[in-house]
This record gives sequence, C-alpha cells and structure tokens, in this order.
Amino acid sequence: MAMCLLGLGSNLGDRVGYLIQALSALRSDPQIKLLRQSSLVETAPVGGPPGQPNYLNAVALVDTALSAAELFERLLRIEQQLGRVRSERWGPRTIDLDLLLYDEQIIHSSELEVPHPRLTERRFVLEPAAEIAPDIRHPASGRTVSKLLAELDAASAAEIGLRIFTQAAAMQQAVLRSRREGKRVGLVPTMGALHEGHLSLVREARERADAVVATIFVNPTQFGPQEDFGKYPRTLESDLQLLGQAGCDLVFLPSQDEMYPPGFSTYVDPPAAAQPLEGVCRPGHFRGVTTVVLKLFGIVPADFAFFGQKDFQQALVIRRMVEDLNVPIEIVTCPTIREPDGLALSSRNRYLSAGERQQALALSRSLQLAETLVRGGERSAASIVERMRAVLREAGIERIDYVALADPETLTEKSRIEGPTVALVAAFVGTTRLIDNRVLHQPEPGG
Repeated sequence: MAMCLLGLGSNLGDRVGYLIQALSALRSDPQIKLLRQSSLVETAPVGGPPGQPNYLNAVALVDTALSAAELFERLLRIEQQLGRVRSERWGPRTIDLDLLLYDEQIIHSSELEVPHPRLTERRFVLEPAAEIAPDIRHPASGRTVSKLLAELDAASAAEIGLRIFTQAAAMQQAVLRSRREGKRVGLVPTMGALHEGHLSLVREARERADAVVATIFVNPTQFGPQEDFGKYPRTLESDLQLLGQAGCDLVFLPSQDEMYPPGFSTYVDPPAAAQPLEGVCRPGHFRGVTTVVLKLFGIVPADFAFFGQKDFQQALVIRRMVEDLNVPIEIVTCPTIREPDGLALSSRNRYLSAGERQQALALSRSLQLAETLVRGGERSAASIVERMRAVLREAGIERIDYVALADPETLTEKSRIEGPTVALVAAFVGTTRLIDNRVLHQPEPGG
C-alpha cells in the first residue's frame, strides 16, 4: 500500500459541489482508501487567461494498492465524470485532480511527474496539506510538509482567502487552535441566502474578534411539515463571495448527515421565551433552532455569537438558553437592517412579487405607528394593536399570525404600555411569511 497526497481544485460552477463529488468518488473507489481530507481554501488563480473566478483548493490523504500511473488514470477518469475537458492549459475548470506525492517515489515520465513540480512553492497546496499530514516528507528534499510551508515567503499568506470546513471535528480544531493562539473568535450562524443584514453581523464580528466564522446550514429541524424547507433559497457561490468581501475568515458548511447523523436523537427543550408568538404559530420551531445552535456552539466554540434583532424572539431564546445552560459564549444582538423604504431585510423577501413587496411595507408602517402612538401618550395595548392591524388590513394583508406588544425580556403580552416594550408582527404577504419588530421608546417623564 502507498500513502499518497492528492490535490483538488475547482473554479467553475458549483465549486464546493464539485469538490465534494470528487471526494465522494475517491471514497467509493474500492482500491482507494480516503484517510483524511483538508478544509477548502480559496485563492486567486495562478496563470491562465485573465478574469478567471477564484479557486477552491483542498488536499486529500489516501492509501492505495494502485500504482502511481493507475492512480493518476483514476483521477483523470473522475475529472471526466465531473465535466472536466483538458483543453486550455491553466484555464477554468470544474475539477482539477493532481497526484502530489506517491509514497516516497520520485517519478519522471512523459505522462507523470511525482512529486508534483510546484508542490514546494504553492501555499494553497501546502497549507491544507499541513492541516492533515504535517509530517509527510517530500522524497526529493526530505523536508516535511509543515517545514516546506514554514519556508514560504510570509507575504504569500495573503494568497489564502476563505477557508471552508465541511466536517465538524476539523472546524472545531481550527477554532480551538485560534483560541490557543490568543485570538478572539466571532461566530455568525446563517442559513445562507445572505443579504446586507447577515453581512452587517459579519462586519460587527470583524470589529470585535480576531477571527470570524460564519456557518451556512439550512436546518431541517426548525421547519414545520407545511413550511418552505425544500424551496428555501440556496445561493452558495454568491454567499461565499459576499462573506469573503465582508471580512469572514472561516466558513462551516456541513451536510445534513454531518449535523444529524443516523441515530441522532438528542434535542434541546427550549426556554419559556419560546412558548408565545412563534412558539404558538410554529410548534417545534424553537426546538429545532436551539438544538442546531447549541450544536454549532460546540462545533465553533467562539467567544461571541452574533444575531440580528429582526428575529427578536430567536435572539432572546438563544440568550436565555446560553444563560440557563452556562454556555461560555457572549450573545451579541445587532440592529435590524432595512431597505431605504423601511422593509426589513430577509432571505424570504426574494419570494415577493413587485406588488407584494409594496404590501410588505405595511409591517414596518404598523410598527412605526405603534412608536408614534406610544410617544404620543397612548398606553392601551389593545388600542395600539387594533390600529396596527388596521394598517395591515388596509394594505390587503389578511392572514395575520400575530400583532403583539410585549415585555422584551419575557415576551409576556402587555395590556398597558408601562416600562420597556417591544412590538412584534408576523403576517403572510401572498404566500410568504414575514416577521418584524420594533422596540418602542416612551417619552421621558416630564418631556
């Protein structure tokens, strides 16, 4: 059996998908044993025509009884299966598979050169290689992969952009390593389909932390049977580009099986703050939210976790869970980001037609009305709620899950506006369910 290092790269189409498919093909080959796989690192293309998209690169450690030539032939076959056409040298490609090291052999032939001739000079190869096989040696120089990486020009570290992890254990180790180095880590959990609201969380994390981790996982356990899990927007390539531009360092991108492997049966019973409002309208929703968030806090043991105020009840539920279970992470709630006309940003806004989007503005108008009424001295919650509902109905919104004025720390609904109060709305615009909220400000005594 020969221990081999393989390089994988993609910069065309669904880059993550192609790399995962290539790894799956290696894993399913009976004559190749996939021992370890690295994270995915993003880099600018080297050589080739101008204007190419960035690459995602990874390294795999395999064990095989195949000869070097036979293994290389298998790699070419996987490339062909995934749509690679070897035409233009250094051109864009769906998948690129390279044999970097084949045991301790040195091979020079017309078809194959091992070790790969550029192995010692490419950080985007050596960095993921050092992650999974730091002590494997280059047969020509005798130096280990970690030694070769250390010898690279320090300036080349800027070549590495996002690092993407698909496996929980590797993600956890990367975060623990950062914290051992004295770095503060900020976490931004998302379900993808990113917009400016998510990116504002990333930027806030960038201000407070030394390393920023975003997660992208559409969590099935928080969707009810009649909800939109299957059609929830998935825009991974755009999401990765936006995260890189916003200053994110690491991305956790697990599969459903990685988060909920066969036999998974442990769930979190959410705190009391989960019972009203969304808890009534979406039974089981917060059980799924708290379960997945607690798992993410274990996989990404960060110093801070950032959530948006638009999901007011969710942020409160998570804060209460952290307090109740003594989870050592600080929950940071950031302001709702709105369009200039007041519409709260949401991944679901993309479902709205032009007419429905105009209707949706009634949610923020109803909240503004509540603010105006309270500032004007109105204290009857029932009166304010009825006026808010009227704004929604006048816009043609008839399916209203709730309009509530509540204590912001418990979400207990109020009959009279005294002390801190939050106004919350959930309604359907067409077939799209939207939520919004606003913390109401009362005039100062004597003001």
